[in-house]
Amino acid sequence: MLTNYLKIAVRNLLRSKSFSAINILGLSVGMTCCLLLLLYIRSELSFDKHQEHADKLYLVGQELIIGGKDMGPGNEQSSSASAPFAYALKSEFPEIEQATRLYVNIFDEKALLQVRQDGKAVKSFYETGGYQVDSTFFELFSYQFIEGNPRTALTDRNAVVLSEGVAQKLFGNAPALNRLVRINGSTGNGEDFKVTGVYRDETARSHIDARFLVPMGAGWVGSYLREATLDFCCNNLFSTYLKLRPGADVKALEAKLPAFMEKYARGDLKAAGFDKKLFLVAVPDLHLYSAFKRTITPTNSRTYLYMLGSIAVFTLLIACINFMNLSTARSAKRAAEVGIRKVMGAERGSLIGQFLGESLVLSLLALGIALGLVALLLPVFNAVASKSLTVSELFEPQIALTFLGLALLTGLVAGSYPAFFLSLFNPVQVLKGGATSGTVSNGLSAVVLRRGLVVFQFVISIGLILATFVIQEQMRFVQNKSLGFTQDQQIVIPLRNSEARTVYAPFREEILRNNQVVSAAGTQYYPGISNPTDFGLYLPEQGVGRSHNTKTNWVDFDYLQTMGFELKTGRLFSRQFPGDTNNRLIVNEAMLRKFEIPLQKAVGQRLNFDWQGQTHQYEIVGVLKDFHFENLHQAIEPYAFLLSSRPNYNYMIVHVNTDEMTNVIGFLEQKWKSLRPDDPFEYTFLNEDFQKNYQAEARTSQLVSYFTAISILISCLGLFGLAAFAAQQRTKEIGVRKVLGASVTNIVLMLSNDFLKLVLLAILIASPIAWWVMNQWLQDFAYKISIPWWIFAVSGGLALLIAFVTVSFQSIKAALMNPVKSLKTE
Repeated sequence: MLTNYLKIAVRNLLRSKSFSAINILGLSVGMTCCLLLLLYIRSELSFDKHQEHADKLYLVGQELIIGGKDMGPGNEQSSSASAPFAYALKSEFPEIEQATRLYVNIFDEKALLQVRQDGKAVKSFYETGGYQVDSTFFELFSYQFIEGNPRTALTDRNAVVLSEGVAQKLFGNAPALNRLVRINGSTGNGEDFKVTGVYRDETARSHIDARFLVPMGAGWVGSYLREATLDFCCNNLFSTYLKLRPGADVKALEAKLPAFMEKYARGDLKAAGFDKKLFLVAVPDLHLYSAFKRTITPTNSRTYLYMLGSIAVFTLLIACINFMNLSTARSAKRAAEVGIRKVMGAERGSLIGQFLGESLVLSLLALGIALGLVALLLPVFNAVASKSLTVSELFEPQIALTFLGLALLTGLVAGSYPAFFLSLFNPVQVLKGGATSGTVSNGLSAVVLRRGLVVFQFVISIGLILATFVIQEQMRFVQNKSLGFTQDQQIVIPLRNSEARTVYAPFREEILRNNQVVSAAGTQYYPGISNPTDFGLYLPEQGVGRSHNTKTNWVDFDYLQTMGFELKTGRLFSRQFPGDTNNRLIVNEAMLRKFEIPLQKAVGQRLNFDWQGQTHQYEIVGVLKDFHFENLHQAIEPYAFLLSSRPNYNYMIVHVNTDEMTNVIGFLEQKWKSLRPDDPFEYTFLNEDFQKNYQAEARTSQLVSYFTAISILISCLGLFGLAAFAAQQRTKEIGVRKVLGASVTNIVLMLSNDFLKLVLLAILIASPIAWWVMNQWLQDFAYKISIPWWIFAVSGGLALLIAFVTVSFQSIKAALMNPVKSLKTE
């Protein structure tokens, strides 16, 4: 019987080539989209699931409370903690088997790695993803070592563990174990480190994108931990991880944390004038824990995954709807077959099985094509989505079974209504020619259902068009909004190590001799990158209990002028006032609002900061107009600049007066090499750096745009098929109308009218739904657009135009047909 069903299915596919082609193309394209997005979503959900102890690993997060109140959405939770927390927690709670810390270098985004070989030039390059960790790190996190032993790899202070990629860059295919690598910058202070391990790169699967790991005792942070007075309130620089014992109750452990804070941290926190609450986050949840701005790497939002998941489902659903519509539309052609089978004794169940079997055959055929398309398109998809998905993932048992189940489900969904619809035909009516009425025995109109499904298809497509326009408009807004400083023609030159910082002054002096260089100045941080430094400032008359967290930055004399900040009152730092290095502040307007200081009284206002038992006093000498030092997801918060007493900057900003950057960059590199011949010359552009904050949104915009176009294509395929069947059913009517004098235009409008009404109804349904959904998406931005009316007008007009062009192709073809041929069979 199965063989018989298969033969009938193949015959029907070959007999109706255009119907089969439209359905197979629609289903295969829909499946391709769905499979690509499922691979992406699976990748996002699988972060750190590979860890051997994944179910027992937790990160210690903290909520900062100032003045008895939470700091507010987006700022209240942090993924880092003070240095003593890790081992105080381990010693206090028997539920904790082990603890470890990870330090992200706050001074150097990259470290300069150098290998010196006898008789050869020094091999040197900058590398990101270098972190310092405790020796217990590999007891918690699972890395596949190809050289060395993870148990002992971090016991020596001058050890370094490399990823396979970094080892190959340094040593080629030769073994790296026990070789020496010089690590410059604050990570290694220019010392030599012995390679004690090499591991396979896990950056694509973990929130820790480590390219190399150095013990916590090395570099600047090692000196800090040995020499500084450590407390539980300040210098929240360390990601603190816990490994719980088997059977430990994480909720019960969290319930004990307030008592722990009271015992260990209350004194430090009270002196600092604020409070903290600790909580635990499971490590596999960190990548999508958007309450943190970032952990080691930026977090992603589940909202984006829901959005992409919805697109995957809706795209496949549109393809299924095409199948249903085209199958019911051509039901009259198979009515006689059904009638004869029923007269010959066929049961309804066997007919349903036959028709479902046909749809499953078609679905599996579409799956085969879709898998080929996925393999073909995966490199392009990886480039758009910033992923490293591989074709081999398609053949993993779990993925393969998921895809097979998806194909079977698609076949069942797509073929369910046609199967039940066709199997209900009354054989007597069918053989008398009564099956073309379009109704089944229960009175449900197939025509009405078909129209409803067309409306549903276009509701999805129009909704995606609207979403695409809104996302693109918001992206245009964040790219073009004035940020309160000069973005363009600003070159950022990082000073990666202490040696590079020592040449800051001569390098600046040399480049300022070029008439294309307007100004140059040093800074610890610049807008668009993370600034971890803050002070808890307070008004002297209010006391430390009313302090407010204020981002702080140390800069050179000319930095504020170089950046083009607008002065509201007071003055900027100046060499005419050398005393500005003595705790003078230039603040933004948000600072005044937070402290309720009137603008006219700001200059001369004093603020206090308590640190390690001492009170430090600062004086405001100038106020800047508010500027965006973070991306537009975040509201502008208090910010203060201080004048650095020594040129120890992380970056130099160079403002130039030309759009022709090639010559200027060449000049800067030449001067750099004359001073630091062994250090690679690096630079970025300020405007590009700031836009990197919107990479997740840019990826989402591209993905939504592409898949919107594909969903429209699939919808149009279905509409094209329905229009062809509609024109075929009305062939004789068209012939009569032409004989009676109807023009081609009249006939095209007549045939298109019904479909355009359905699209218009879809526009009315989709518009309020899309408006609500996109307004929810925009809530993630502190600064956002108001959705303009023209987006709805353009989206609706575009949908109508696409539908009209699709339908009119068949309509014009039918209208141009010779009426003699149309009426010949009458």
